[in-house]
Amino acid sequence: MMDLFRRPVLALVAVFSTVLASCGNGSVAPVALNTVDAPATVTIPQGQDIFDPYILPVQPRTTITWRNDDTVSHTIVTTPEQSIFLNPQSFSLTAAPGQSVTVTLTQPGVYYYYDKTEADWSPFYGRAAPHQGVPRYPMSMEGIIWVQGSIPGLPMIAQNSVVHLRDQIEKFVVAVHVGGTVSWTNHDTDPHFFQTVLGWDAPINPAEVGIDNLLGEDAMPPNGQTRTITFNTPGLYYYFCFTHAMVDPLLLRVYARKMASEYPIAMDGFVLVTP
Repeated sequence: MMDLFRRPVLALVAVFSTVLASCGNGSVAPVALNTVDAPATVTIPQGQDIFDPYILPVQPRTTITWRNDDTVSHTIVTTPEQSIFLNPQSFSLTAAPGQSVTVTLTQPGVYYYYDKTEADWSPFYGRAAPHQGVPRYPMSMEGIIWVQGSIPGLPMIAQNSVVHLRDQIEKFVVAVHVGGTVSWTNHDTDPHFFQTVLGWDAPINPAEVGIDNLLGEDAMPPNGQTRTITFNTPGLYYYFCFTHAMVDPLLLRVYARKMASEYPIAMDGFVLVTP
């Protein structure tokens, strides 16, 4: 992966499809981090209002444990959106101070959850919006669990977009089978520059993506630029617009820049590619 701060500015206008197409040429095979029925733990550190790790890949029938090392209770719930690949099972758990709660997930897919005492669900954005007083603001107290495996009925083609006049990716999670394509259209007026979040190991971002430019309606009227990418390597791809968001180097989490129009909602998203 190329260092953002070392790459010449002119290279930022590299063709989006050319660079992202390298997703299909990565040599790193997806690695299962947990064997079947193995436990996996998410920690709630004291006084931070975060879930650590932010993304947890597991196998089906894994028992997930949330260990609350905080001095207050936390209520952990899946977001309301549900599909064959997003929150195929719902859960709601309350972890008392110093206690742990568990759930066993059997259905492959992406589970997007949050603490409803520290964030509010926003149907407008399809995201958990942080309360202003949380220690990691503008980060929400939210997390991702990815139960790996094939999902029957997934499409080979998915579409996403940058929302008109908003620094926001329309769909937080899209999914395709391996070999499928994802298209992005920039309906905003200005360009957006995308890259994957560095630091995660396979099966998260298992193939190199790089830095990408997607021109907006001002440069390519009337509807902005569209790029279509083929994903030939299974995995969970976590990406963001580095013009309007930043990455915490320790948590490897994206958060919004103050200048972003939709602050505190981050301009990031996921692509799930299944076998």
